[in-house]
Amino acid sequence: MDLYRTPAAALDGLVTSSLQPTAEFVGTARRALGALGAVLRERGGRPAAGGAAAPPWRVLKITKGGSFGRGTALRGGCDSELVVFLNCFRSYEDQRARHGEILREMRVLLESSWQNLVPGLSLEFLQRDTPGALQFRLASPDLDDWMDVSVVPAFDALGQLSSHVKPQPQVYATLLNSGCQEGEHAACFAELRRNFVNTRPAKLKNLILLVKHWYRQVRPQKGSRKMPPAYALELLTIFAWEKGCGKDAFSLAQGLQTVLGLIQQYRHLCVFWTTNYGFEDPAVKEFLLRQLERPRPVILDPADPTWDVGNGAAWAWDLLAREAESCCDRSCFLQAVGGAVKPWEVPGLPLPGRSGLDLRILQDPAQETSKVSSGLSLGAVCPGAGNRRPFFPAPVFSAVASIAPSAPDLSQIPSRELDLFIQDHLKPHTLFQRQASKAIDAILGCLREKCVHKVSRVSKGGSFGRGTDLRGGCDAELVIFLTCFENYQDQGPRLAEILDDMRAQLESWWQDPVPSLTLSFPEQTVAEALQFQLVSPALESWMDVSLLPVFDAVGQLSSGTKPDPQVYCTLLGSGCQEGEHAACFAELRRNFVNTRPVKLKNLILLVKHWYRQVAAQNRGEWPACAPLPPAYALELLTIFAWEQGSGEHRFHMAEGLRTVLGLVQQHQQLRVFWTVNYSFEDPALRRHLLGQLQKPRPLILDPADPTWNVGRGSWELLAQEAAALEKQACLMGRDGAPVQPWDVMPALLRQTPARDLDRFISDFLQPDRQFLGQVHKAVDTICSFLRENCFQNLPIKVLKVVKGGSSAKGTALQGHSDADLVVFLSCFHQFADQGSRRAEIVSEIRAQLERCKQEQQFEVKFEISRWENPRVLSFSLASQTMPDQSVDFDVLPAFDALGQLGSGCRPHPRVYVDLIRSCSNAGEYSCCFTELQRDFIVSRPTKLKSLIRLVKHWYRQCTKKHKGKGSLPPQHGLELLAVYAWEQGGQDPRFNMAEGFRTVLELVTQYRQLCVYWTINYDCEDETIRDFLRMQLQKARPIILDPADPTGILGHSARWDLLAEEAAAYISAPCCLDRDGTPILPWPVKFAHLNAMPYMPSWIFTEFLSCLLPSYGATSGILHPQSLNGSQCPHASAQPASFRPPSQTHPVCAGVSLSWLLGISASRLSAQSPELLFLLCLLLCRTLSPQQPARTMGSWFSSACPTPVDSVPAQSLVQHIQTFLRPPDDCQRRIDVAVAAICAALQDARELPTVTGVAMGGSYGRKTVLRGNSDGTLVVFVSDLGQFQDLKRKNQHEILNKIFQRLKASQLERRLEAKMEIKGSYGGLTIQLSTEGQSVTLDVLPAFDAVALSDKPSPWTYRDLKRALDMTQASPGEFSVCFTKLQQNFFNHHPRKLKDLILLVKAWYQQCQNKLKDAPLPSWYALELLVVYAWEQGCGAENFDLVEGVRTVLELIKRPEELCVYWTINYSFEDVTVRNVILRQLRSPRPVILDPTDPTNNVAKDKTCWQLLKEEAQLWLSSPSLKESPGPSWNVLPTPLHETPGHRLDAFIKSFLQPNQTFLDQVNSAVDIICTFFKEQCFRHSTTKVQKCVKGGSTSKGTALKTGSDADIVLFINSLRSYASQKNERSNIVREIRKQLEAFQQREARELKFQVKFEISKWDAPRVLSFSLKSKDLSDSVDFDVLPAYDALGQVQAGFRPPPRVYTELISVYKSSHIGGEFSTCFTELQRNFVVSKPTKLKDLIRLIKHWYKQCARKLKGKGSLPPKYALELLTIYAWEHGSGALDFDMAEGFRTVLELVTRYQQLCIFWTVNYSFENEVVKDLLLTQIQKTRPVILDPADPTGDVGGGHGRCWCLLAQEADEWLSSSLCFKDGAGAPVRSWEVPAVQTPGSCGVNIHPIVNEMFSLRIHGILP
Repeated sequence: MDLYRTPAAALDGLVTSSLQPTAEFVGTARRALGALGAVLRERGGRPAAGGAAAPPWRVLKITKGGSFGRGTALRGGCDSELVVFLNCFRSYEDQRARHGEILREMRVLLESSWQNLVPGLSLEFLQRDTPGALQFRLASPDLDDWMDVSVVPAFDALGQLSSHVKPQPQVYATLLNSGCQEGEHAACFAELRRNFVNTRPAKLKNLILLVKHWYRQVRPQKGSRKMPPAYALELLTIFAWEKGCGKDAFSLAQGLQTVLGLIQQYRHLCVFWTTNYGFEDPAVKEFLLRQLERPRPVILDPADPTWDVGNGAAWAWDLLAREAESCCDRSCFLQAVGGAVKPWEVPGLPLPGRSGLDLRILQDPAQETSKVSSGLSLGAVCPGAGNRRPFFPAPVFSAVASIAPSAPDLSQIPSRELDLFIQDHLKPHTLFQRQASKAIDAILGCLREKCVHKVSRVSKGGSFGRGTDLRGGCDAELVIFLTCFENYQDQGPRLAEILDDMRAQLESWWQDPVPSLTLSFPEQTVAEALQFQLVSPALESWMDVSLLPVFDAVGQLSSGTKPDPQVYCTLLGSGCQEGEHAACFAELRRNFVNTRPVKLKNLILLVKHWYRQVAAQNRGEWPACAPLPPAYALELLTIFAWEQGSGEHRFHMAEGLRTVLGLVQQHQQLRVFWTVNYSFEDPALRRHLLGQLQKPRPLILDPADPTWNVGRGSWELLAQEAAALEKQACLMGRDGAPVQPWDVMPALLRQTPARDLDRFISDFLQPDRQFLGQVHKAVDTICSFLRENCFQNLPIKVLKVVKGGSSAKGTALQGHSDADLVVFLSCFHQFADQGSRRAEIVSEIRAQLERCKQEQQFEVKFEISRWENPRVLSFSLASQTMPDQSVDFDVLPAFDALGQLGSGCRPHPRVYVDLIRSCSNAGEYSCCFTELQRDFIVSRPTKLKSLIRLVKHWYRQCTKKHKGKGSLPPQHGLELLAVYAWEQGGQDPRFNMAEGFRTVLELVTQYRQLCVYWTINYDCEDETIRDFLRMQLQKARPIILDPADPTGILGHSARWDLLAEEAAAYISAPCCLDRDGTPILPWPVKFAHLNAMPYMPSWIFTEFLSCLLPSYGATSGILHPQSLNGSQCPHASAQPASFRPPSQTHPVCAGVSLSWLLGISASRLSAQSPELLFLLCLLLCRTLSPQQPARTMGSWFSSACPTPVDSVPAQSLVQHIQTFLRPPDDCQRRIDVAVAAICAALQDARELPTVTGVAMGGSYGRKTVLRGNSDGTLVVFVSDLGQFQDLKRKNQHEILNKIFQRLKASQLERRLEAKMEIKGSYGGLTIQLSTEGQSVTLDVLPAFDAVALSDKPSPWTYRDLKRALDMTQASPGEFSVCFTKLQQNFFNHHPRKLKDLILLVKAWYQQCQNKLKDAPLPSWYALELLVVYAWEQGCGAENFDLVEGVRTVLELIKRPEELCVYWTINYSFEDVTVRNVILRQLRSPRPVILDPTDPTNNVAKDKTCWQLLKEEAQLWLSSPSLKESPGPSWNVLPTPLHETPGHRLDAFIKSFLQPNQTFLDQVNSAVDIICTFFKEQCFRHSTTKVQKCVKGGSTSKGTALKTGSDADIVLFINSLRSYASQKNERSNIVREIRKQLEAFQQREARELKFQVKFEISKWDAPRVLSFSLKSKDLSDSVDFDVLPAYDALGQVQAGFRPPPRVYTELISVYKSSHIGGEFSTCFTELQRNFVVSKPTKLKDLIRLIKHWYKQCARKLKGKGSLPPKYALELLTIYAWEHGSGALDFDMAEGFRTVLELVTRYQQLCIFWTVNYSFENEVVKDLLLTQIQKTRPVILDPADPTGDVGGGHGRCWCLLAQEADEWLSSSLCFKDGAGAPVRSWEVPAVQTPGSCGVNIHPIVNEMFSLRIHGILP
C-alpha cells in the first residue's frame, strides 16, 4: 500500500479500498462508544449499591470528537474523544482542580461495567501519562483495527449551541482570563471542532485520509524531536482546498501536491479561521494579534484560539518539509500522459524567487479585520515639538497600513532560534531591495538630467543606505549635493524653490520605470525634505524616501579617510542648531554602519524589530506619535554594545540582544560617542566635544555630526519594556537560565570627562556593599569550617586561613572579582615542602568544601569548580539577586613562613634568606606572603584604592582589546604602580583622581625606565638579600618588585609595549583633559629609585676585557671593577690588575669605574668583535640615565657604534631599534609640544600674509625620525600663494622673513621644554629643536595649499599642477611641497612596526652615506616609499618578522633596473591629463618610484645613483648577521601586477612568474630519482607494488610559478583494487611510504647529492605525504604531495578516453557518500593531459591568474574559504576556448575576460565532455544533476563528481569583489595608449545542447529558472 507507487488516477481507489475504515468496525466502535457513554450517564449520578454516597457529579452531555468523531479516521488505527461535560464544573478552574479525582472514579465505573459489553471488541487501559484524560484502547482482533479513546471530563463552556451559530465573544474572553495554558481547555470546544470538519464534502475527507496516510508513512517511529499532530495536517488540507479549489469534485493528486507544497513552505504559514471567534471583542482581538506573531507555522484551531496546532517553536516541521520535497517526482503526482500534476494556486504559497514572503492568510472573505491584524512597521518616532531636530524620515502610514506584514512576537522566540527568526521575518525581501534600488537610481538619473540646479553628487542614506532596513517598511534618504550651495547658510533661502522644482520633475517624469512599484507623494511634514513613498503591494513592502538637497561640506572622501577638522570647525562656526545639518554628513553615517559585519546588522534588525513593537504598543493606533528616541539611536547603541562586548563576526544573538536591552535600562548613564570622523585634536572641536560630554545623559553623539545627540527622547518606556523582555523565552538559554549579556558599561572610561572620574568609579566600579557583606560573611563561615574540620584523621593542622586578592585588599571591582584563601598547614616545614603533598591536601580541602556547602546556609550561591587542579582549588560566590556579581576564589595550601606576625612588624631576614635559597622560579612561593601583600594595600587611603580600581578597570579594557597578542603584565603590577605614583606624587589622601590616573598612564608609557621597589619588608642589611636584590635590580627594565616577595619581578618579559600604546592613547582622551581642553598634568614622579644601581653581566665584562687586554685572556679570573679606584685605576698604572674569583655580576658604579670603561678605545673592540660592541652599547644604554644617554656617554657613544646595523644579530634587531634608532620618548614628546606651539603661533598671528595651515614633512612629518639628528620640514600655507605657479613668481624670501619675525616676536624659546634656535638667511629659514638626546632641524617652506580641506585632491588639482609646471618650466616634483599634508597622511596610516623597519633601513642608508661619502645616492624618501611598498605587497600585517622585511627591501634595491612603484590613492587614471602624466612616468627608464601624492615626482632619480647602494645591499644580505643567504623573505615583485600596463603583461610573466629553467631541470631530475625509488625499492619485501608513478600538479602541467609551486606524485598501488580500498587502506600505505622515504632521504643525501634541498614534512597526515624540493641558490621551491591511488584508468595512451564503466563505477561510490571529487587522484593523468596539451601562451595566462589569486588569498586570509586554484585554471581554459582559441592572443584581454567571469560567478555553469559525455545514461543522470546545482558549477574535466566551483560552499563573493576592484582600478586593463582593453565574448553558462547533446534548449524547469536568474 505504497502511496508513492500509486498512479495519480488510482488514488481514489487507494483511499476507498485501503484507507477508509471498514463499515463493520465503524458500526462496532460507534456502538461501544454509545454504550460507554450510557454507563457514564446512568451510573455517574445514582447511588452505588450498599447505600454508598452518590458521586458528586452528573453528566450534562457527551460529545464524540477526535478523528473518529470528525469523520477522518484511518483504517488500522484511529483516535477518538469522549468529552464528558459535567455539572460539577462551573468554570475552567474547577476542571483543573478536580479532574484527577473524577477520572479515577470513571475508570472504576468502566472497569466494572465492561464485561463483553460489545462483542468483538476488547478494552485495555493504556499506561500513558496524559493529564486531564482517561485513555484506553478498543481493539478488534478479527478486523486488525483499533481505536485509542480518550475520556475527557470538561466544563460546558458553550452550552446548547444551534447549528451554524457562533459562540458569544464572552466565551472566549472568559477562556483567556482563566490563565490557561496553550490548548489546555481545547476539549471544551470539541463540538465546534467536530462540526468544522464534519460538514466538509466526502472527497475532502478522502484527501485528509490520503494526507494522514502519507504522514503515517513518513513519520519517524523514534527520535528526540516531536512531530506535528495529525490534526494540524487535517486543518492544512482544509485550508488548501478552501483557497485552491472549493469544489466537491477534484483531483486527489492535485490536492495532495498542494498540501505537500504548503508543508515545504511551513516557515511562511499563518492560517486561522474566524468562523467561531473574531476581532470584535478587544480582549480576543489583542490575544489573536499576539498569536499571529508566533514563530511560523501558525495554524490556529478554529474552535480554540489558544491552541496553535502548528506550533512552529516546538514541532519538527523541517523533517516533514524535507520528505515532502523529496517525493515531488513520484508516480502519485504523474498524469497518465506523463506530465506532472499541477498543484492548486493557493494565495500565500510563495513562488520561486519569492521565498521570503510571509503572508497572513484570513479564511473569512467577509472579514474586514485584516488591517487590524496586520503588524505595524515603524521607522523613527517623531520627536516632541519645540526643539529643532535633525530631519529623520518618519513613515507614511495611511498608504501602507493594509499591507503591513507581521512578524511573530519576539518574546516567544527561543533564544537559539533568533538567527532563523531574523532570516525568516526581519530581513527585507531581496526582490524589493532590487526594485527599490532600480527606482532610486532612475530617480537620481532624472534629477541629474532635468533639475535646474546642478547636482555635484548624491548619497544614499537612511536605514536602506546603511543596510539596516527591516522587512515590510523602511526609510531612505537621498541626499543631493548641489553646487549652488557654497556653505551651510545657503541651504535655507532657496530650499523651498528647489524642492518644488524637484517634485515637479518627478511627477512629470515618473511613468512606471519599475512596473511593480508605485510612487506617491504624501502630505509634506518636513520643510527640509521632499517626501515620497515607493510601495510594492505584491511584496507587502514600502519605502519612505526623503529627498534632501544640501551643501557638500565633506567633499569626495576615499574609503576610510577622516574629514579635515576644518569641516567641523566651519560647522560649529555656522551657528547651527543641534543636528540641523546632519544630512550633509549622510555619507559618513552610512559608511560607519555599512562596513559592519553581517551578523551585527542582523542584531540591529532584531533590536529595531523590538523597538517597533514597543513603538506600536505606545501608539495604540496609528499615526499617533510618541516622543521615543529615533531608531537610529538604537542602531548606534547596538554597534557600541558589539564593539565593547564582542567585536567578533560570530556571536550569540541572544547575548547581543540582552546587552543592548541592559544598556537601554541604564539610559540615564549612557555616554556614547566615536572619534572615527572627528576627534579632540582641533581646539575648537575639543571645546565643543567637552561641552557635549557635560550635558545631561543619555548622550549618544552621531559619529558623523558632533552637534547631534541622537539619544534625546523619552527612554522610560523602552527601559520598562526592556526589563520585561529579559524574562521571556528569547533571552533564556536551553537550561532555562537567563542568557548572560556581554560585559559592557553604558559609558567608557576614555570618554569620561576628567572631573567625572570619581562618579565613574562610584557608579560602575565599586562593588555592591550588600553583596560584599554577604561574601565576607560566607568567607568567614568557610574559613571557620576549614579550620575546624580539615584533616581530622591526619596529623595535619590548619594553622591559619588568610584572605587575599582584591576582595581582601579592598580593591575589588563591580561584577566579577578575584580573591584568595591561603590555608597555612603544619605539615609544611619549609618552602620546598609545598610541592610534595599538594594534590592530596587539595583533595581533602575539596571534600570539606563540598561538605561545608551542604551543611551550612549561605546568602550567596556557592559553586565549587569541577575542574580538578592538583595545585589549587577554585570556587565562586555569586549573588542570588544580581547575576552579574560574583567573586572567584582560589584556595591555596601554603607553608607558614611568617608565623604570627604582628601588625606593622617586619619579617626576620632569615625568612627571605630561606626563600632566596629555595626559590627556583620567580614568585613561586608568593602565596606564603599573602598577609604582607594584603596589608601593603589595605593600609592605604580609600581614594587610593579607588584609583587602583580605576587602573584595574583600564587594564581589563586593554586585556580585552589585545587578547591573543601576548601576555600582558600582571594586574598586581599595575596596583603597585598606582601605589608608587601616589607615594611619589605627594601622598595626599584627597588627591585629584584625573591627575593620579594620568600619572600612572605616564609611568606605563615610560616602562623602559621603570625601576620600582620598596624596603618595608626586606632591605640590604643581610648580605644574601643584598646580593640578590642587586641581581634583581640589574635586570632589564621594567622592574617592579613585589614588596612582600623580592623573587617576583612583576611583568618581566610581558608585553608592556601594548599597554604603553593604550596608555598613550588615553593620555589624549577626555579622561585626561581639563574642562577647557588642556591636558591634565601628571604628578612629578621619578621613573626609577635613585639608588637602583646598574649592573653588568659578568660574561660581557669578561669578553669585553679579553678583547682589550692581551694579558687578560691568559687567566680564568675576572677583573673586579670595584678594585679600580685611586692608584689602582688602569689609567694611572700599567701594572697587571689584581684578580678575584668569578662572581655573577659587577656593579658599574658612578665615577672612576664607569669612566674607565667608556674611556677605552672603541675602534679596537669594533674591529675584533662588532657583536660584542653592540651588546656592550645596549647594556650601557639600559643602565645609564635613560633621560640623558647622550650627555652621559658623550662622544664615545657615537664613535663606538659606526656600523651597528650590519653587526646586529638578526634576533636582536627589535632591541637595536628600540635602544639605538628610536628617539627617546620623553625627548620626542618635548619636541612634539614645541612644534605644536610653533604651528599655533603661526596660525594665530593676524598680520598678513595669513597662514591658512601648517603641515609637517620630511622624516619628522612622516614619523620616521632617527635618534640623534634628524630632518623635517615645516610647510606653511599662506594666503599670498593661491596657485602652484606662485611658488615661482612670488618672492618667497619676503614671506620667510615675515614668518621669521613672527616667530621671534612670539618669544617661544622661553616657554618651550625643547631648546629652539631660529636661523634665517637669504637662502631659507630653519628651526632647530633639540633636547639632551635628540634634535630635529626643520626647514620652513611657504607653499600653496593644493589640498585645502579635502583628504583626496580632485583631478583638477593635478591638471593645474601639470599646467603650472609647463608654464613655469619647473622641474617635475618641484611643487610636491604643496602636497605635504597628503604625504603625512600616507605614512600616518601605517603601523608602528613598519616605521621601525623604515628606521632600520634608514640607519643602514646613513651608514652607506658615511662610507661612500660624496657618491650620489637615492633620497631617503625613495627608500621609505620602497619599504612601504615591500610591506604592502609582501605582508600587510601589523606584526611581522623584521628580518624578512629587511631581506625583502634589500632584494628590491638589488633590482633597480626593474623597479616600478606607484600608488593610486590620491590620483588615478580616470582623468585624461593625469593618465598621460602617469603613463609618461611609467614608460620612463627604471627605476620608477612615484611620489604617492605628486605623479610628476619620480623620487627614484636615475639608475646610476642606485648602483652603489645595490652593492651595499648585497653585502648586508650575505653578512652573518642575516644568517644564511638566501633566507626567507616576502614574495614581492619590483613591479606589482596591479600597476603593470596591459601591453607589458607578457614581459611581466616572463620576468617574474615563469620559473627558473635550471631549477626546473634540477627538480625534474630529483623527481625522476624519487619516482624510480618508489617503483623499484619501495615495498621491496612485500607483495604490494607501485604499478606506475604519475606526476601531477602545476609543475607537471607547465603552469608552475617562480616561487612556491605545487606538484603531486600519484602512486598507483596494485593492492588498491577499488575506490573503497583506496579509502580504507591509504593511511597504512602512507605510513609505509613515509618510513621508506625518510630512509631513502638519509641514504641519498650521502650518496647521490641532489642538486636541490630535499625536506620531508614533519606533519603526519593519514591521506598524504608531503615533501619539498628547494633551490640551493635561489628562493624557488616546489611542494610535493605523494598520494596513493587506485588505478582506475589502466594504461593511458595519447588521445585516450576512459570507457564508461570507469565512471559508472565511480558514480556508484559517489552516490553512497555524496563527496564530490573524493577520488580525483585516480584521474591525475587526464587532469594533467587536459592542461599540458594547451598552447604555451595559455599556460602563461594561467600563471598570471594564479599569481593574481595568490595576492587575493593573502589579502583575504581568514575571511573565508576561497575557491581552489584549479577552478581558476579551468575557468581560464574555458575563457580561452570560447573567447579566443588563438595561439597568440592579447594577454590583457584574456586576463580581463577571466576576471569578468569571476564577477559573474553566480551564473557560471562550465563542463567538458572530453573524457565523459551524456551518452551513457548513468553518467548523463549525474551530469544533469551536477549542472543543476547552485552556481557556480565548474566540473572537473577528468572527474564528473568533482564540482570545483563548489556553489555557495566557497567564498566566490570575496574573489568577485577583488576582481571587480581590479577591473575598475588596475592598469593591467589599459593598453599602451591608456585606452581600456576589451574582453572576449564568453558565455557564462554551458548547456547540454551547447556541447552537441540532443537535449535542447534546457534540461528542466529548474535549470531554466537558474539560467534566467530567477533562481540563484
